[in-house]
Amino acid sequence: MSKYDSIKTAAELVAEVRANGLSTVQEDICRAQDIFGHTPIEELDRLANDIGRDNDKGEPDPHGTWSSSRPATQATFYRIVFSIWNWEDAVRFWNQHTNPEHMAFDEVKTENARLRAAKVELEDKVETLQHEQDMQTREMEKLRQDSRSMIAALEDAEAEVVNLKAELYDYMKAVD
Repeated sequence: MSKYDSIKTAAELVAEVRANGLSTVQEDICRAQDIFGHTPIEELDRLANDIGRDNDKGEPDPHGTWSSSRPATQATFYRIVFSIWNWEDAVRFWNQHTNPEHMAFDEVKTENARLRAAKVELEDKVETLQHEQDMQTREMEKLRQDSRSMIAALEDAEAEVVNLKAELYDYMKAVD
């Protein structure tokens, strides 16, 4: 029989340990492991990061600037975790859910992945624009060639008009 048998949630266990300390009786340690093992990771994360501070919206925030009336759970939570879990698992949980240096590293990795995706998208757009520019360059060259052909045809037509005018003038002079 464990003294923690009536406790159902990790939050209740944290409150009990904060008030009365952590029991080192084997049955109590096993019950604490059972309670934490059946707690959703989101709840463990909340308990691990509650330092009794709130953000501007009144929400619990480990980076919050406003003091709250609720007691912090972080220290008690990790006292329990380091007593009931293997130290490697406890350190891994700390690094993945609380350690600000590790969290910043994860944010950098996420941002790098986002930047790599943006770079691929940009390269695709540059390739598309280059293809469109090449097509427009070919079209422009075709239009220039057509323009040169039309100018040459116009010059030939103007020369023909001049020749016809000259012949007409000659005929008019011959008739006189």
